Amino acid sequence: MDLIVDAEWVVGLLLASIRVGAFVVASPIFGKAIPATGRMALVLVLGYVFAAPVDAALDLGTLIVAAVTNIAVGGFLGFLTGLIFTLFTVAGGLLDFTSSLSSAQIFDPLTQSQIPIFGRFLNLGALALFFVLGGDHLLVAGMGSSFELIGLTGSIDLSPGLGAVGLNLLSRMMIAAAELAMPALAALFLVEVVLGIASRFAPQANVFLIGLPAKIVAALASVGAVVLLMPETMDGVLGIIRDTFRDAVGGLGGGS
Repeated sequence: MDLIVDAEWVVGLLLASIRVGAFVVASPIFGKAIPATGRMALVLVLGYVFAAPVDAALDLGTLIVAAVTNIAVGGFLGFLTGLIFTLFTVAGGLLDFTSSLSSAQIFDPLTQSQIPIFGRFLNLGALALFFVLGGDHLLVAGMGSSFELIGLTGSIDLSPGLGAVGLNLLSRMMIAAAELAMPALAALFLVEVVLGIASRFAPQANVFLIGLPAKIVAALASVGAVVLLMPETMDGVLGIIRDTFRDAVGGLGGGS
């Protein structure tokens, strides 16, 4: 039995897998949340889904340019659409810093770095919500739109508005992180005010020893309000990711 391999489909599969692979590696959502074996399987499956026949007679230089183009498109989309997701880590970092828990850091396999307790907690909770609400389907659909607008052998035509898209996304991420952590930050601010007043009336008291457990208790008591805000925040994150895909793919332009 002879095995017949269509060279045009093989080339298309390789180029599609290159773009999906760059997206998965650059995305803070897929890049660290899924084990290496799962990422490889995801790249192969999505590469097969988005593959299209490509003229195998193209010269080597054209194929190299196409490969580099797909790496750039996948990496740019993965990083940009995953940027807003880091708001949960930033919000957790704000809580850790104000509650004096930033010194108690643990290793986070998602970011491959040391991360404080609340940052790790909010990050894992956000990741679970993301998959429960179908965020992975949104990312796959967004990748599909990139293949429709920028073909496997297409070109990139950078728009001047891409820089504004990135800056706007960064500012929205920082504002959303502060808003998410605001209930706990307000409680911790009141604790700081009370401790400041106490130190004025009783300067002989060791406010640091009293304030540290007080701030931890206040943080633990108020973090529930932050958790209640997470589903609504995640819904907004999914909408921002959807808009980012539209703006980013439109800004990259190109034709097949």
